[in-house]
Amino acid sequence: MKAALVLTAAVLAAPAFADNKPDVRRLVEAPRAVRGETIIVRGTAPPATMPRGKKRYGRIAPPYSDYMMEHDVWAKAWLLLDIDERGTVTRVKLLKKPGYDLDQIAIDRGFSMRFDPAEDANGNPMATQLVTPIEWPAFWWLIAREGLATRVPEYIEKVPCANSGVPMNLGSIHPMYRDCSPAPDLAKLDDYPWITKH
Repeated sequence: MKAALVLTAAVLAAPAFADNKPDVRRLVEAPRAVRGETIIVRGTAPPATMPRGKKRYGRIAPPYSDYMMEHDVWAKAWLLLDIDERGTVTRVKLLKKPGYDLDQIAIDRGFSMRFDPAEDANGNPMATQLVTPIEWPAFWWLIAREGLATRVPEYIEKVPCANSGVPMNLGSIHPMYRDCSPAPDLAKLDDYPWITKH
């Protein structure tokens, strides 16, 4: 829940009293007669503890599209997740589309994630947002190395990135380049529409 801090400032113009006793009734009534300025500050302090996934989602292979399996390519998506106080994803922004008929799969994956919610400095759960990648290793590369396409191995970090200038390891079981797309420009988050679950 986002807290709103309301600050009210009022300027009181009271007459100066030299030797006379002040008019108490006038001082009490003065705040109602003077117009002030109300400033509303919206927002929250950043979380003291970021949300933590209930599972190691980065190591669970997402579903593959037929197109992706047929073309044996590597893909990556970047999502912005809006996570509520219970750790449920309420909205998603697709910041980098993976292509290969995977866009809806990426969105569905984002909504299926569950988290221990972020916490404020007092340990209270709070809503927050999280940018996270979803990676699809090339289907047949994963089958050749793991036998199944259900788990993303940690050694994918050693696969050379596409357009990196690093030569493909042709002596490998299944030579492949990885999609190492960097995180999107966070200054442009407002350019992407929110997607809500139907």
